[in-house]
Amino acid sequence: MFQKTTNPLNSVQIPAAAALALLAGTASADTIVGDLTWTAGSTIDISEDLIIQGTLTVEPGVAVNIANGAEIRVQGGGFLNVEASSGNPATFLPASGRWDGLVFEAGSDGELTGAVLRGINREAVRIQDASPEFIDCEIADVRNSTQRGAVHGVLAFGASDITIEGCLIYDLVAPTGTDGESGQPEGPIAGDGADGTTLSVHGEGGPPGPNGGPGGDANRGGDAYGVRLVDGPVATIRNSEFFAIEGGEGGKGGFGGSGRNGGDGGDGITFVVVGNGGVGGRGGNGGDAGDGGDGGDAFAIWSTNATGAVTVAQNVIHSIVAGNGGEGGRAGYGAQGGTGGNGADTGTFFARGGDGGNGGVCGDNGDGGAGGDAGKAAAVIVDNPASRAVIVHNTVADLTQGVRGTRGDRVRPDAASIGGRGGVGGWPDYLEGSDGARRDRPQNGNYGPYGAWSIAAGVSVSSPTQGVTAQVVNNVFSMGETTRSFAFEAAGSSIIASDSNLFDTANFEDFATGSGTASLGFAFMLGDPMFADRGAGDYRLTAGSVAIDAGDSTFTNQQGLTQDFDGNARVFDDADTANTGFFQPVDMGAFEYTVLPECPADLDSNGLLDLNDISIFVTAFQAMEAPADLNTDGLYDLADISIFVSTFSAGCP
Repeated sequence: MFQKTTNPLNSVQIPAAAALALLAGTASADTIVGDLTWTAGSTIDISEDLIIQGTLTVEPGVAVNIANGAEIRVQGGGFLNVEASSGNPATFLPASGRWDGLVFEAGSDGELTGAVLRGINREAVRIQDASPEFIDCEIADVRNSTQRGAVHGVLAFGASDITIEGCLIYDLVAPTGTDGESGQPEGPIAGDGADGTTLSVHGEGGPPGPNGGPGGDANRGGDAYGVRLVDGPVATIRNSEFFAIEGGEGGKGGFGGSGRNGGDGGDGITFVVVGNGGVGGRGGNGGDAGDGGDGGDAFAIWSTNATGAVTVAQNVIHSIVAGNGGEGGRAGYGAQGGTGGNGADTGTFFARGGDGGNGGVCGDNGDGGAGGDAGKAAAVIVDNPASRAVIVHNTVADLTQGVRGTRGDRVRPDAASIGGRGGVGGWPDYLEGSDGARRDRPQNGNYGPYGAWSIAAGVSVSSPTQGVTAQVVNNVFSMGETTRSFAFEAAGSSIIASDSNLFDTANFEDFATGSGTASLGFAFMLGDPMFADRGAGDYRLTAGSVAIDAGDSTFTNQQGLTQDFDGNARVFDDADTANTGFFQPVDMGAFEYTVLPECPADLDSNGLLDLNDISIFVTAFQAMEAPADLNTDGLYDLADISIFVSTFSAGCP
């Protein structure tokens, strides 16, 4: 049990034997110094940060329950070895809330096979100058409650060299930006102007009303990354699936505050002469609205300044969704001007009454806020690599950029802008004083601008120096949008060298954009990839797809891709399809369209007879399960063994 404790052993180096005794349950500790194995099927509770300085081996079926806010940290010289499988994984889950993920510090290492990491805050895996491997792992359910905060499946820095093979990375959702606060009046309510006095018989003007405060700008949505390589790391990412990676929505801009009414003018009085009413105070201006927040970006794989090769091979990348820009806030209203003061009555024969004061001018209305910019979606981004990135045999589908934020409203043009009423002229015995004028003045303000559009890109590259930034071969691009979606985006002086790719032109605007160079290259295809069930996320090819037997097997062989994403033979000649590619017949994308003749001994249906088929048969036979009943008579006997041995020896047709 790993539990928080005041035991002084927590703060000192513990010999290996002592550490084993502590971790066996005779005491508590949070640091592994020697070698330790968590045995198959056991349950481990971690109540605080776990530090690995020695070697921790985790066997299949281990369930690790981690306290909210705790992390597992592998320090320099430490090694984390997970020896599980996708069929019998070792799970790392929160006991409550969310745990803080797995950290590899400089000089540490790890080999994780069949590890499941879920329910994590911010970053599932953080790597600094280390080179762990992740095989058949699952990373999912990552969130970030911090405003503008990002979420990462894997985040690596510096001199790291990571391998990700056969993994699932999904359900990474960045936070939504908070809305801007509404503007508040910038001062107290205006009072009235003073009435005239014996020293100055005229009423004073009313003070202006306070202006409405500006609305607050909204926060942008957070960004979401499946794998992010920052300033140096290199990586090999193969046979993995990335999906449900979502940038956060931008928040709404705050409303502009409304101004307050101007004060009324003071009344005139009669002393030696007759006083006039004061002018009403100007109404306060409406506040400008706040801007909407930008939508968060969503990327499956992003590499910057890689010091070596980055290889992205035979992955399925789909359902990457950027955040929408937030709506601009609504403008504040200008306030009504104050009422003019009244003129004094004369009370004297043949004298004129005082004039009423003019009403105050209405305050101007504010401007609407700007809409937030849309977030960008991309499958693979490569910025300024030291050597070209290799992007081969991937299936990229259904990437969705955000929608730009709508402009903020100004005050309606037909809304009345009301000035103050004029004051009443004094009533004379002889001549009436004039009434003051009403002072309407409509000032409607401006609409805010719309946010900027963004794009979705299959492969986005950028480099300040000319040269091939990315080699892109044998991929399928079916972006899922008819506008502002591109297979390629090339910026700066970057060059995308393209060969034997399928572009589903019915599902994006054009194949390339940007100031750099992106070529269609040799043997490109245009058309429908004919996925098995796009709506269900099944991107396997079906009969008649133009991607079948249309690829360049040179790159397939260079990458050592002997099997496709499903484990079927990577090079397979479909007898019903003409070979339009180069060299051996190979399909574009992550899947090989394979129609195999019946072969009873091929129990994993990959077209190969190997030890895996033997293992499946023996396991099923011992458990008396259907795969071993080869003659389907409901019995598990020598007849089944005979069929398996004979067909295995004969090989598949």
